[in-house]
Amino acid sequence: MYRHVIKRFIDVILSFIGLIVLAVPMVIIAIAINLDSKGGAIFVQERMGKKKRPFTVYKFRTMIQNAYTIGGTNTYQGDSRITKVGVFLRKTSLDELPQLINILKGEMSIIGPRPILKEEEKEVDHPERYQDRYEISPGLFCTVDLDLRAMASRTLQFKMDCDYYKNMSFPLDCKVFFGIIRTVISGDNVYKLPHGVKSYDDSEGESYKDTDSKNKAGK
Repeated sequence: MYRHVIKRFIDVILSFIGLIVLAVPMVIIAIAINLDSKGGAIFVQERMGKKKRPFTVYKFRTMIQNAYTIGGTNTYQGDSRITKVGVFLRKTSLDELPQLINILKGEMSIIGPRPILKEEEKEVDHPERYQDRYEISPGLFCTVDLDLRAMASRTLQFKMDCDYYKNMSFPLDCKVFFGIIRTVISGDNVYKLPHGVKSYDDSEGESYKDTDSKNKAGK
């Protein structure tokens, strides 16, 4: 009942209210983006949705024009392609606000596996093991965002997405929803690790805290 009816009802209500309440802040963000750098305020990109159906995801633009053509899809802390306003938007996750439109349209959910690019699935060994993540609508946030965010390897992200699919419930969604507030305030783990440094993956037998400590020691 929850995953098929109630969850969608909550998504519609919260996304509708969110778009109304956040309308003015979103306009201010759009103006700031246009003043900061050339290009439109909204970035659109094709991602894989439920059942791997492609859809257009909306985000506030945080990078210079043609950024992916210049340096690929991965971004890192200190990436020169990220604009000044973009740094703030990424840290606070405000760049994701336009996805409330995706949620209202039924393409996304508030909580669910993050929508990925088709080529990002190739980063995972044996992707066929993680097809459950595509059985539900992608989300604005998911369990991986509670602590790891971009620090998680793609494999670990997929594992956590499948676990979420199996255990999806109202209490779990509430835990993720309210836990994200703490994560956003902390501003941690917004970017992937530099090339050559392993992301956290529980299959590597190394704890996230150990990985984080090593990274700080190497700075």
